[in-house]
Amino acid sequence: MPIDCSLTPTSPFKGEVALPYWQSLVDVCKACGLKDNSIEERAPNAVSVEQYIALFKKGVAHREDFGLEVGKAVSLGALPVLGMMLLSCHNLGQALEQILRYESLNHNLGISQVTHNKGETQYIWTPNRLYLPTPHDELSFQLTLSVFASFKTFLPQLTKEEVSIKSVNFMYPKPKNIQRYHSFINTNLTFNQSYNFITIDSKELEKVITEGDATLFSALSAHADDLLLTKKNQRDIIWQLKSALPNALQNQTFKIEDIANQLNVSTRTLQRKLNNSGTGFQEVLDDVRQQLAERYLRDSNLSMSEIASLLGFQEQSSFNHAFKSWNALSPSEYREKNVN
Repeated sequence: MPIDCSLTPTSPFKGEVALPYWQSLVDVCKACGLKDNSIEERAPNAVSVEQYIALFKKGVAHREDFGLEVGKAVSLGALPVLGMMLLSCHNLGQALEQILRYESLNHNLGISQVTHNKGETQYIWTPNRLYLPTPHDELSFQLTLSVFASFKTFLPQLTKEEVSIKSVNFMYPKPKNIQRYHSFINTNLTFNQSYNFITIDSKELEKVITEGDATLFSALSAHADDLLLTKKNQRDIIWQLKSALPNALQNQTFKIEDIANQLNVSTRTLQRKLNNSGTGFQEVLDDVRQQLAERYLRDSNLSMSEIASLLGFQEQSSFNHAFKSWNALSPSEYREKNVN
């Protein structure tokens, strides 16, 4: 089934991770004996996605199955507001709907999607491309693993019984030792897939959540909607533009008219809002291209032509010229200088 999982509604400029979710990562780091200054550094209400990913990356380097351990540590208490909502749902189907709607209240690490087909339900999760531009590398795999393992951890907390998972599927190549993953997830694992997804029988969604409370659910939903609205109102036009561009570049739909259509505004309105913010469309486009290019060169084995294509350049020579204007280095020189 073809599906585009490359776009996330987040950006590296205002992405956040709620403190309870961050604390789960910190607890695993401490349990693994990993020491880092960022463990003790906290923002008043959240940490940045960049800070979370930086610490997670150190954990992956420290322990081969780090993502699995993080997922095992994520409880409903690590999901502020959403965790209580899940407990107040009637069944798993309703709970899954809340995860899709309110995931961003807990983190902007990636995006969830769900498909239903022929009695099966697929829960799809895609890491934030602006932080993890290569969806099939080790870091993306471990982060996805942490999300899928957390499902295995907290779903039984909702139903007070095991939820049967038919398969867990990853974009990452098959690891040499997958027994450690089998022993916890205890289902069919497949690799080298076109996207990351969990498959369950759709009948599992009918399982009743034993503590479901419709009155509490209604109150929590209203509160969560208020939080979402507040967050949406804080997203300025530059944030929205930078969020939309990675996928648009890859699909060659990044002209200002295309982006304005995606953002549901007129081209003139988009230009006016950017001008009022002290910038222009081309300036933001170049900024995103530069940031993505540097991440691709540092953190992936993509060829120069592949990177040029992902950034929307028709010719590699055009990419080379643009990159040198940004960094005073050619792409190959930058990669040689910045890859360990």
